[in-house]
Amino acid sequence: KSDETTELNHKLNTFETPSQINISTFKMDFEKTLWHGVLGLGSKLSQVISDNAYLVFDFPQNDPVQNKVRSNKFKYTERVYAGYINYGHSIFSKWKCNAGLRFEHTDALGNLEAFLPELQEPPVKLNYQSLFPSAGLSWDIHPHHNLALNYGRRINRPDYNVLNPFNNQLSQLSFERGNPFLKPEIVNNLELGYTLNSLYNFKIAYSLTKDQITRLIGPDTSDIRASYINWDNLATQKIWSANVSCPIDITKYWSAYFNLSGSFINNQANYGNGAIVDIQAYSYELFQQQSFTLPYGIKAEISGSYSGPGVWGGVFIYEPSWNLNVGLQRKFIHNKLNAKLNGSDLFYESGWDGYSDFDGLYAKGFGRNDTQKIALSLSYQLGNQNVKSRKRNTGLEEEAGRVKG
Repeated sequence: KSDETTELNHKLNTFETPSQINISTFKMDFEKTLWHGVLGLGSKLSQVISDNAYLVFDFPQNDPVQNKVRSNKFKYTERVYAGYINYGHSIFSKWKCNAGLRFEHTDALGNLEAFLPELQEPPVKLNYQSLFPSAGLSWDIHPHHNLALNYGRRINRPDYNVLNPFNNQLSQLSFERGNPFLKPEIVNNLELGYTLNSLYNFKIAYSLTKDQITRLIGPDTSDIRASYINWDNLATQKIWSANVSCPIDITKYWSAYFNLSGSFINNQANYGNGAIVDIQAYSYELFQQQSFTLPYGIKAEISGSYSGPGVWGGVFIYEPSWNLNVGLQRKFIHNKLNAKLNGSDLFYESGWDGYSDFDGLYAKGFGRNDTQKIALSLSYQLGNQNVKSRKRNTGLEEEAGRVKG
């Protein structure tokens, strides 16, 4: 019987994970007034080269020795050629419509370089084309009432770090691996919205995602005690949702904002051998913000949110969570010195708890971030406050958003 003082196993490892990502884009847009409407044309070319190394070193003695079984290099090259056309027009005085079409062609190559010949895998080549239509119609029923119907189809490509197919050992009984065969998500979204007095918004929507990118936790076929984290595509994800948002001026010194959303999610996939995803879940979230104007030029704010249970990714069911934040602000010296006192997640309840039950493996987990904070900040404005800098779209935003640290 162990007395909990005897060391059963001891391993020492170090990791080197250098990563270099080069992103190049060329973008051109053109607009012209045509038939009392606006015609837009454009094109975009992008190239991404992601060069990653995962080097593991063991310490059998005092000097590091590279573990060639667990080390690898992975290079991913992606080129996307895109072009679009859209047109917007006003019909009479109360109707507006727009329609567009975007074409994309993608070439991608993933090349894994192992340090042992028996671990080498052939390169993964991807080549596909996609069309993305969009359309919208709005009706100004009355100066205080607006109705809008919109449809759009878009593509979400996987992050570069989840494409590496090599195993990354997390512990003696768990590891993770990417999937170079991941397909991009294709999302079709239909939304009906109503706006009252340009303040109160009500929306209902339906979303159908094919090849939803998700993270799965399953058993290791070589060791029944072990588990792995893998990325794959769901066959479909369907979401029905509704949202209500409204600002309210309760008194001259007290204003509030509320946002309530709810959804029903249906995830479906069949990976064979009994690995089936068939999950339906209701989810809801409430956000509120209360703002107060107090004596002596002090402004106060109380905000918070509550998220009900739901499903994350493909199979992870999460429990409810909530947070509460407070803040005080006062300005001095002709409003140039700004003092703020903020407290965030005061009760430290914004973490996550949940479980997954997939392919014969039941896994439970939780996570907490460094969200409970109290901060005091002072800022002083110098120079001409009327000079504003212009924020420009560089064309790199979509590709850079797929880079995860």
